[in-house]
Amino acid sequence: MSDTPHPTTPDLRSDPDVPGGIRYDPDLAVHEPAETPGEPSAPSRRRSPLVLFPLGLLVLAIIVYLLFGLIASEGKTSSDYLDEIRMRRADAWQTAYELSRMLPGEDASRRERRFVPELIELFKASRDDDPRLRRYLALALGEVRDASAVAVLVDSLGDSDEQTKIYSVWALGAIGDPGAAPALVPLLDQPDPGVRKIAAYALGVLDSGASIGPLRTLLNDPVEDVAWNAALALARLGDRTGLPLLARMLDRSYLEGVRRPDESGQARGLTEGQQQEAILNALSAIAQLRDRDHLAAVHRLRDFDPDLRVRQAAFETLAAVQEPPASD
Repeated sequence: MSDTPHPTTPDLRSDPDVPGGIRYDPDLAVHEPAETPGEPSAPSRRRSPLVLFPLGLLVLAIIVYLLFGLIASEGKTSSDYLDEIRMRRADAWQTAYELSRMLPGEDASRRERRFVPELIELFKASRDDDPRLRRYLALALGEVRDASAVAVLVDSLGDSDEQTKIYSVWALGAIGDPGAAPALVPLLDQPDPGVRKIAAYALGVLDSGASIGPLRTLLNDPVEDVAWNAALALARLGDRTGLPLLARMLDRSYLEGVRRPDESGQARGLTEGQQQEAILNALSAIAQLRDRDHLAAVHRLRDFDPDLRVRQAAFETLAAVQEPPASD
């Protein structure tokens, strides 16, 4: 029998799906000539391992790629990220995004004193840059919770980019300075429902009685999300005007009829997770107001709702409403 050359197994190191810079050993499959059987054998029903190898290697490549990314970012301080943003103006938004993600886990007491002032200056200078950079810098300002950032964030509410407005409003709510409330009230009349929604949320966080009247008006907003946030914000401020709407948010038949536009503008029903979020928020608000007028709806959720988290939250709401108020 003459030796016939066997076809070469493709080197998985040249696989275009593997991230660049990551190399692997060649395929370890053994390629020895097999003995020719006397009779044809029945085809195997087992899946070929060659089909599984590329998928496994791709998963391994992703894990290694993410691991290298974590190693590369390990040890970087918040000030290091600022320096990198200055050097990488073209794609600095990616570094700003990473900064906004690392700040919540950073020990604030170990930040350099220059960090917050320099972050504020970068935000000021970003007005004409990529809007994504400005958005993530606004998020970072919210994460540091420093009142010295309130003025520049309020100034950014006049930006033409709606997403920047939304991020800045969130940051003002995160900082929690009631002095920002007057600047947020006009946003309740903005045409973008996303801006109205986040403004209502932030006004509920900021303890300002001047927000109650405008929030009551927003209870009639045609966009359900906006009206819900107004009712929740009023509850945080101790106002009971939104209770009828909060009670509707406990009704799954009502929630099943709510439609939201997706990214393409197509109206879609709420997902199970979105329904759960609405119910949990409403239960929390009812507990905060210690409302006893809608206990029947809360009892139904506790006894019959298919979602265990909802049932547990309803149980806790009943306990909170029915326990005697704490004495001063």
